[in-house]
Amino acid sequence: MSTTARHAAADPWIVDSPAVGTGLQARPCGDTLRPAEPPAAARPVAVTLSGGGFRATLCALGFVRLLADAGLLSGLRYASSVSGGSIANGFLATAWPALRERGFTTGAVDELVVDPVVARVSTRSFKRSLLRGLWRTIGPTTRTELMARRLDEWFFDGIELTDLDPQVRWILNAANLTTGARFTFERDVFGDYTTGLAPTSGTGLRLSLAAAASAAVPGAFPPVVLDREHFPCAAHPPALLDGGTYDNTGLEAIDSERYRHAFTLVLNAGGLLRPGVYGRVPVLRDLARANSLLYRQSTALRTRAIVERFQRGHGFDGDGEVPPGARRGVLVGLSTDFPADGSAPLRRWREAFPEHRAFGGRDLALVPTVFDRLDPGLCRALVYRGWWLAGAGLAAFHPHLVPDPATTAPPRL
Repeated sequence: MSTTARHAAADPWIVDSPAVGTGLQARPCGDTLRPAEPPAAARPVAVTLSGGGFRATLCALGFVRLLADAGLLSGLRYASSVSGGSIANGFLATAWPALRERGFTTGAVDELVVDPVVARVSTRSFKRSLLRGLWRTIGPTTRTELMARRLDEWFFDGIELTDLDPQVRWILNAANLTTGARFTFERDVFGDYTTGLAPTSGTGLRLSLAAAASAAVPGAFPPVVLDREHFPCAAHPPALLDGGTYDNTGLEAIDSERYRHAFTLVLNAGGLLRPGVYGRVPVLRDLARANSLLYRQSTALRTRAIVERFQRGHGFDGDGEVPPGARRGVLVGLSTDFPADGSAPLRRWREAFPEHRAFGGRDLALVPTVFDRLDPGLCRALVYRGWWLAGAGLAAFHPHLVPDPATTAPPRL
């Protein structure tokens, strides 16, 4: 499969396909291929893991660890992610069969998922490993392909999408520059709703390339161009970049009514709107600020929509059907403030487990969005933060699901 940017140079990279024309309203392709649904679960769970570099990766690991503590991880059926969250999602997917063999215990999550990623991120620099390999991009190999190779070496061991465990729908999201839509990579299909979906069988498509496309920050990495695959309604090859440019929450993949039966946990570990000056060059400065405002707007709209659905679904925690337009679940962000005088379950959670929202005098929400080596203490603090936020969210809104503090050991700091 070729992912070079040379073929894309002749493409317009605009919203242009039989289903979408410049200035026209987007329309679905109309193809019938759909992802396979995962097996049923007594309490199906969905998670969405945002982008945000290794900050998001590590917080996502803590988020997943809390699911194990609460006995919810075995019910995971949908896992949607972007960028840094896709690294955590992909690594969880590779470890899933081993986790199932060990009963999805907390110890198994620590040993097979959390500790290996912390060890890699805290002892080596992913960014430097990319820089050392830049000589490989002299020729047809792109920097994004190089990132995919490094992701294989660090996390994914060459696993292909078709090898992922079918118990969960693993969804890695990118943004398609050709159609302006969310592009999905899953075990059995890939594509978007305007180009249509193509089967992954026989493509040799690796998990690492999906994660690289999901994390390919514009400017630093060229698009992943899928120019040797057939999509039913594509007039031009998909050109894929960081999924966070379209939807950094990962929510759209599981946003429709068909998923309202799943208890949904949303982690937003993305960046915050930075105050102050964005530079000294007027045009670049204003574009950077406008880009930050657009990111904040899209994230705020998606957050508001899912929170409203959670509010409509509050109280439907039994076995009954959740009414249309409602969802059960929680959403938390790294900057979320839970009141110190909140509900009794939330107070018990706080008393059992201190919050620890800062490291080295800096709020963890302000840790830079990087793929560089991080201090071991910072790595552990970010894992703890994701774990603590998930527990606090459950304590505040679904206390019957909170793990018993008396028998729960937090991630080590």
